[in-house]
Amino acid sequence: MSTPLRKAVIPAAGKGTRLLPLTESFPKEMLSVRGHPMIYYTLREAVLSGVEEVYIVVSRRKGPLWRYLEGEWARDLEGQGGDLPRLELIEQPEPKGSGEALWRVRELVENGPFAWMMPDFVLFGDRPPLVQMLEAFGRYGADVVGLLEITKGRERLFGNVGLVKGEFLSEGVMVIKDLSGKAPGTLPMGGGRVYKAVGRWILSPSIFPLLLQTRGKGEWDDTPALQELCRRQRVLGVLLKGEGFDVGNLAGYRAA
Repeated sequence: MSTPLRKAVIPAAGKGTRLLPLTESFPKEMLSVRGHPMIYYTLREAVLSGVEEVYIVVSRRKGPLWRYLEGEWARDLEGQGGDLPRLELIEQPEPKGSGEALWRVRELVENGPFAWMMPDFVLFGDRPPLVQMLEAFGRYGADVVGLLEITKGRERLFGNVGLVKGEFLSEGVMVIKDLSGKAPGTLPMGGGRVYKAVGRWILSPSIFPLLLQTRGKGEWDDTPALQELCRRQRVLGVLLKGEGFDVGNLAGYRAA
């Protein structure tokens, strides 16, 4: 039986360079997606998933985002069908990477599983990603990542990272054997259909030693640690139902 998922971490201090020029003077997370700020969907997902504590790693230089998270988010999410979580802002003064953002919250989440939620992934459908992933987490008790099936013609809407290989354990649930790192260009489609890890993970504290072990020079990215996690222990991928978008790049943002 798995430990209940009570905490979530959202990194939101990055520069949003993939969305230039839209992010030259405005935070990526506050760009409008179907009438709401991008980060609204991540917070709504946390509410509907029963998360009790949300830690958002953010920079004070993102004034509109900081102000939104200090109060307006709660008004936007009232009456969404769940209790609002306690929200705490963790400052990341310089955008040193998602790995550094995750490392900053380690003492706050090291006692149990937590959700790692990228705000530039949104999914429109009957159930949010984390709600779908919780079923596999509750059944198998392993770390879990959300997957999208990408078909020919949609590869340009996504960043070239996170392609997975594995074997299906049950319908819609895959045991991950390999996770690709960041690469230039568009997603390599191979036979015309691939499975891609998106910015939703349910992680155990075992990720933190791997963060240190895989840290390189320059930007501290989380991808090498997640790759190593998939090599060392059982990680399950859940094929998400719905229409998903990488709204962190111009093509995906415009499509959403």
